[in-house]
Amino acid sequence: MRRLRTVSLVITAALFAVSCGGAGLPGPATPDPLAGQYIVNGGGGALDNVKALTDAFGKMHPAITWQGLADVGSNAGVNLVISGETDLGYISRDLTDAEKAAGKVEALSIGASGTALAVAASNPVKSLTKDQVAKMFTGAIVDWKDVGGTPGKIRVLIRESGASTRSAFEAYFFDGKKPIYAPAAIEVTTIDETVKAINSFKESIGMVTMTAMTFGNNSIAFATVDNVAATRENLNTGKYQVRRPLYFVYNTDPTKLKPAIKAFLDFVKGPEGQKILAGL
Repeated sequence: MRRLRTVSLVITAALFAVSCGGAGLPGPATPDPLAGQYIVNGGGGALDNVKALTDAFGKMHPAITWQGLADVGSNAGVNLVISGETDLGYISRDLTDAEKAAGKVEALSIGASGTALAVAASNPVKSLTKDQVAKMFTGAIVDWKDVGGTPGKIRVLIRESGASTRSAFEAYFFDGKKPIYAPAAIEVTTIDETVKAINSFKESIGMVTMTAMTFGNNSIAFATVDNVAATRENLNTGKYQVRRPLYFVYNTDPTKLKPAIKAFLDFVKGPEGQKILAGL
């Protein structure tokens, strides 16, 4: 009899809950209107900052998937946004006058990156002057012994023309002028290629973007320039001057700017996004 009374009470409680609209029972989750897959590509110098921001926004919106996040170059980052092949681009340089005049993309600042002079970790030369660097890259200095190192030919590695890494290098070491590089200078097109070349040829010196990957690579070392170390702290304070600005680039046509991208850009501009950038 007691068991029947207990069952009756359970049924009565269940009916009461239903009559009250299911109060206390979890309803179906509301779909995130920003959910979807979004492509983000551009220049590798901005990747650390871009990933920090996209990761944080992704935690707020787990239904968002970021695709790309590759080093395709700043020029490609702008062009892919214009063509609509990527939803958001990132660059490690200012917009060119031609890009500004065309008015098809807008830029949002996300910090700064730098160009370091990378040598093999085993290379005894870890400090150079601005003048020495300019002479090494133009072929006026061709032997490591002339800058205090072990005798041996200097192998110069340069990035391709138009690369932001190279533009920042030329802006500082050649005051913005286009130098005539040493005849034997070898052109490489990515950060990875430069690092691999330095590891293969220990007598090399190359221009590389300062990223988490290059900072953390123990096989290479960054040379100081005029007694200023190429550290993240000196880069952020502006003490290390071989630096360049970083930006997101997005389509100025509001009909081509997806709601999720607009919300993300608002997040970057807001206090949470700015706090993340300040901590990098």
